[in-house]
Parts: sequence; C-alpha cells; structure tokens
Amino acid sequence: MTRLSLASAYVALFLTIGVYLPFFPVFLEARGFTPELIGLAVAIPLIVRLAALPAAGILSDLSGRPRAFLAGLGLFSAAGFALVGIASGQAAILAGIAFASLFWHPAFPLLESHAARLAALGRVDYGRIRLWGSIAFVAANLAAGLALDHLPAGAVVWMVAGPFLLFAFTAVTIPELPAAVPAAVNEPVAAAPAKLVLGVAAAAFVQASHAMLYAFASLHWARAGLGSGTIGALWAIGVVAEIVMFIFGTRALGSFSPLMLLVIGGVAAAVRFGALALDPPAALLFPLQLLHGLSFAASHLGLMTLIAGEVPAHAAGRAQTYASTAIGLALALATVAAGPLYAAFGAAAYAGSAALGAIGGLLALLALAQPHNSGPPGRMREPW
Repeated sequence: MTRLSLASAYVALFLTIGVYLPFFPVFLEARGFTPELIGLAVAIPLIVRLAALPAAGILSDLSGRPRAFLAGLGLFSAAGFALVGIASGQAAILAGIAFASLFWHPAFPLLESHAARLAALGRVDYGRIRLWGSIAFVAANLAAGLALDHLPAGAVVWMVAGPFLLFAFTAVTIPELPAAVPAAVNEPVAAAPAKLVLGVAAAAFVQASHAMLYAFASLHWARAGLGSGTIGALWAIGVVAEIVMFIFGTRALGSFSPLMLLVIGGVAAAVRFGALALDPPAALLFPLQLLHGLSFAASHLGLMTLIAGEVPAHAAGRAQTYASTAIGLALALATVAAGPLYAAFGAAAYAGSAALGAIGGLLALLALAQPHNSGPPGRMREPW
C-alpha cells in the first residue's frame, strides 16, 4: 500500500508537469501573449519558487503534518490554475500563474523529502517509486499532444489543474511519517572550495541553456507545421533519454568524474542548441532531443554527485539549497531573456542557448584544473 500510494502521488504530480512544460506556451499564445510576455509568464514560476521553496519547507516542518501539507499544496495549485483558466485578461492570467506557483513548485521537493524519509526507513525503494513519475511525464506528453489535435488550446490549463486535484487525493493516502527529531547543527561551515563553486556555476549555465527550449520549442515546432502529437513525442523522447541516463548514471560515474559529466553536459548543450539554431528539418529533431540525456541529465547527475563528495555531511542540505537557488535564478533570467530573443531572431536565438552551454562546459573544465580538496569531504551518497 505504501508503494502504491506514493507511486500514485508521483504519477499525479508528473502528469501536471508533462502537460505544462510543452503545452502551456501554446495556451498563452492562444490568449494573445507576445513572445516577450510568454517569456515573462514562463519565468514567473521560476522566480516565485526562489522564495516559495524555503518558506514551504519551514511551514511543512512547523505543521508537523507533511502529508496534509502536501494535500493542501495540491488543492491550492489546482485552484490557481483554475483561476488562470477563467481569467479574462493577460494581467489576470499572470497573477493566476504567480498564485499557483506559490503552491505548485514546493509540492515536488516536499514529496521527494517524504519519499526519501520513507526510503530511509526501508519502506520503499526510492528509485523504483520515482520512475513512475518519469513514466507519467512521458505519458502526459503523448496524451496531451494527441488530445490537443482535437481540443482548443484553452484545454491545456484544465489538463494541468485536474491532476493537481488527483495529487491532493493521493497525498492523503501516503503513510504518515514519524515525528522528525530536530538536529542542532552548530558546527561552522568552511568556505566552499573553488571547484564546488565553479561546478555549481557550470551547472547553472548548462541548465539555463534549456530556457529557450522550455519556453518556445512547442510554439516553434507548431509554426513549422508539426502536429501536437508529434510535438508531444519530441518532448517524450527527451525524457526517455533522461531516464536512461539516470538508470545507467552510476556506471558513467565509474568512467567519468562528476565535473567531467558537467563538461559532457555543456558540450552536448552547445551541440544540441547550436543545431537547433539552424532550424533543422523535423527528421533531425528526434536525434537532437536524445541529447537531453546528456545536456540535462548528465549535468544534473554531475552536480548532485559533486556536492555529495565535496560538502561535509552537516552542510549538505544547505549546499543543495544554495545550488538549487543558483540554478533557479539562472534559468529564470534566461527565460526572461528568451522572449525578446525569440521575437527578434526566431530559431537563431538558440545560438544564445548554445553559448550558455559552452560557457558551462568551460567552467567545468576550469573546475577540473583546481587542486584536489584535501579536507574531509562529506560521506558519499547516492545522487538519487
């Protein structure tokens, strides 16, 4: 029952993301948003989460009822997207997006935290549970793409709001956790080594290189004549490549250091987005989407493993938070910039994405050149 309820919560949450990521810009364009406004609308959740994530974590801990808190996040997220769906003006839509983002973005890390604690208690296998989220994401890409060949673009919002209600229902079926024992950590944190700082910066640039793709790929492909089903398949194959990378990531770490994975991710991003800047034919889009397994997943895996090896155990949580904030800020800024760039240059704006990936790869190479940290690192942990 524990595995079923937790897997169901992951499925519900990733169904929302699987619809939102590829098709929400299509909804915005149908509501009259310009490319500049679309970039702003897609960036709003990325900006809001910088404050919403730590605040929600504190409130969840203070409540002492993480399961009920998750259910509340699902209900308010559904309400926020319902407001977006019935809003009559662009300002109201933007306000609805901001409201929904206060509850939507914290849901994922808090569910992850709940699942990790259950795994630590030996009640679930985290990897096998998390896999259902990725499967749901792919299924949502494909199903929403096929549905939108027959439904109006306005249906996108309701396809997002509906699974949030399902998430709220499944969240209350997750087993409650034993009360957490507060840890009093007073040990000072040493200055972060240069290799870690450069690694985080490298990951931020590589992940920010995906901003143009997230905001405008679906719109550009639709304008090129691709159907919604094909667009959904393009997103799905990228996630399949990501899943494969995560499954075999441990083997990759036997051959490459975490920083080398960041280098590989940066190179893959430069190649992938450099090719997209040339506006390639549809036949080449599928192999280019396979590079998501390197540009996103390899760089993410590299960063998580780098932090695990370089940061003392008592500071690991803060390091992860700081890294996530840096990446979120970089992605938000790149998303805001993507709107004017796409409006001015179309597909050629992907050249800027390629440049961000290349900078990230170079920063990772610079980190590799730093002297090895001789101090005691934190205990190595599995990155997932």
